[in-house]
Amino acid sequence: MIILSWLWSPIGRVLSSIGAVLGAFLLVYWKGRAEGKDKLRWEQEDERRRRIQNALDADDRMRRDNAAGGLLKNDGHRRD
Repeated sequence: MIILSWLWSPIGRVLSSIGAVLGAFLLVYWKGRAEGKDKLRWEQEDERRRRIQNALDADDRMRRDNAAGGLLKNDGHRRD
């Protein structure tokens, strides 16, 4: 109890309350930052999966058109 005797003085109470408030703010900041990083990581992973799936679908459509002779049809565009 002698070790915490500074807490009973007015200055000690003010300093400890300021420390507690700053600690709470830092805890909220770090928690929000960690959650934001996780959310960003998930969004990037979803975007990567979506782009890969779109590329695979486009490749599949092109291969079906090519196999059916669809790429040789005249579509009205001039390609020299």
